[in-house]
Amino acid sequence: MVYNVYKDRGETPLECLERFVKNDPNLSEEKMTYLGRLDPLAEGVLLLGNGKDTKQENRERFFNLDKEYDFAAIFGFATDTYDVLGKVVKEESVEDINIMDVRKVAMIYEGKREQKYPKYSSKIISKKKILKDKESNSEFDLEKALIKDITIYQLELKRLETLTHKKLFWRLFTDISKVNGEFRQKEILALWKDILLKNPENKIYLGHFNAHVSSGTYIRSLVNDMGATLGCGATTLSIKRNRVGDYKIEDSIKIK
Repeated sequence: MVYNVYKDRGETPLECLERFVKNDPNLSEEKMTYLGRLDPLAEGVLLLGNGKDTKQENRERFFNLDKEYDFAAIFGFATDTYDVLGKVVKEESVEDINIMDVRKVAMIYEGKREQKYPKYSSKIISKKKILKDKESNSEFDLEKALIKDITIYQLELKRLETLTHKKLFWRLFTDISKVNGEFRQKEILALWKDILLKNPENKIYLGHFNAHVSSGTYIRSLVNDMGATLGCGATTLSIKRNRVGDYKIEDSIKIK
């Protein structure tokens, strides 16, 4: 059976699964798995399965479903994780940003393209693939293994807004503080604090987007790539997954 569950911002898919099972005693003896992943700072549709849907051959059909997202991008910063849970590797002062330029870049990114997985991602490189290359005396190409063909069916800028550095920092503090586990949280928050609170009333531009994409598409990578194209850098503030195949967010189970 497949469960369409709402994953909260700040939790990992495993934490969401454990919370879901704990909430339903009937599932305590069941073998459960999540059918796809979501970053800790992302929220929305997460598919969980039990029974026959825990088998790899059945899980694959869920991994290949298309998806829809709402997401927000901060312009003027780039990080090593491509989202705010990472170290800032580029900081660019953005006095003004042209909404038409952002919309043009969004249009450019629609269609089929290659996308490189983020350095910090859940991408698993098959041991079978590595062994096969060794047996055929082929050199395993890590860079090639981290590139995937994707399709961005639709990418739309919904609106631009400005936020003071101070308000952005407290938003980051609230979100990052929700994350458990080893994600460099203290270090990352200290770095953002140093950057943002030295000029607390400075403004940043925040872009709100909607996207319909193929399986395997990383929204974080898309934001980073758009920032590079614009020349000012961009990193992901928030992601909400609204749909996976026919599984919609309005039908998601909200765990108490």
